[in-house]
Formats: sequence, structure tokens, C-alpha cells
Amino acid sequence: MGRGLFRFFINVLLFACFMAFGIAHDIRIGRIPVAPEWNPWTPLDLSLRETRIQNWKINRARNDPVQCRAALSQVAHASALPDYTPSEKCSIKGGVILAGLGAARLDPLKTRCALAMDLYLWEQNSVRPAAREILGADLRRIEHFGSYSCRKIAGSRRWSKHARAEAIDIAGFRLANGRHITLLRGWNGKSDERKFLRQIRDGACQHFGGVLSPDYNAAHADHFHFDFSRWGFCK
Repeated sequence: MGRGLFRFFINVLLFACFMAFGIAHDIRIGRIPVAPEWNPWTPLDLSLRETRIQNWKINRARNDPVQCRAALSQVAHASALPDYTPSEKCSIKGGVILAGLGAARLDPLKTRCALAMDLYLWEQNSVRPAAREILGADLRRIEHFGSYSCRKIAGSRRWSKHARAEAIDIAGFRLANGRHITLLRGWNGKSDERKFLRQIRDGACQHFGGVLSPDYNAAHADHFHFDFSRWGFCK
């Protein structure tokens, strides 16, 4: 590369840096209006639509329990849970006690804040819209089999993600009109229930690394399993 071309690229880089600094400065003092889902300096608001900046803030909060709890407390019934480490293999770190997501209640459970945050995003972006669209009613309750459980995977020597509250099992849903949808009866039940459950299963794959449904094996006939798997498994 010639010296002149090299200087040109350096000048372009410096100009871009100065422009970024100037825009950031203007955003901070309010001279340029920027929607909060596009503003990297505003606190995370989980109720906003997802953008690249919003997703960046969500990913940061997954690794920061303080940010996660602050954001979750605005949209869910959640309270901080002190770190719990009864053994080397079993623990809950950065945890919350979760009792509701938006308008949907659930029996209180202990789980990691990051998992609760993903559960909220799934409820808002998939379950609630699907309940209205397919079943014609608002969601009122999510039923579960729990999150934290100090145990190994059934039939395996490997420790379950439940042992670190990095997984949750969802069993059913209650709607505002009194209708009760369960995985056990609904997966192969009425046509609208089958459509609803499969649509929200597919929606969960956008928020969780591991998603297992009754399509996976008989052990999951009565629940969805969601976890932090790095392999992006959806079945």
C-alpha cells in the first residue's frame, strides 16, 4: 500500500472516530433524538422492540445480574435471590424469585435472572400474541415444573442444566376465558391447541439455546424444556 493511500485510510478512520464521538456526545446531552431501542446509553427496557442495539443491551444484561434484575423488575414480578451454592455442581448465581411475567402469573420459582429475562421475551413475543391470534384469549398463567433442581440428566452421568438453574420446564397455560392448555393433552389434541403449542415452541427457539418438546422424546411428552445450550438445539 502506498504512503498516500495509507494516510487516506488513517484520515478516514480518524474522521469516523470524531464523528462517532460527536454523535455520542450529542445523544448524551439530548441534542439528537434517538429512540431508546437504538440508544446504547439508555438503560435496558425489555418492553421495547428488538433492534441490534436492544439485543446488544440484552446480551450485556445476561452477564450482569445487576442490570438484568433492574430491567426484569420493570416488566415482571421478580425479586433478587442471594447466590446459593450448596455444592460444587449445584448452584444458583445471579438469581431471582420469579412469580409473574407481564400480566401472566406463575407459581414462584427460583432461577437465574438471565433465564427469567429470556422467558419474559418469549412470553411477550411469542406466547401472548399466539394466544390471542390462535386461541382468541389473553394469557393469564404459565404452569411449570420448576427451574432449579440439583440432579443429573435422567439416565446419564452428566449434570443437568437444572442443577445451575439454567433450564426451565413449561407444562401448560391458562387463558383469561378459563381455557386450560397443557402439553400432555394439547400436543396431539384439538387443532388450535396443536397449532398454538407448535408455534410457541418454534418461537422459543429464537430466545433459548436449547428447546426440547414432545417431538424430542417420551420424557418430554408433558413439558417444554428450555435451557442455555450453546448448540442451538430446537426439537
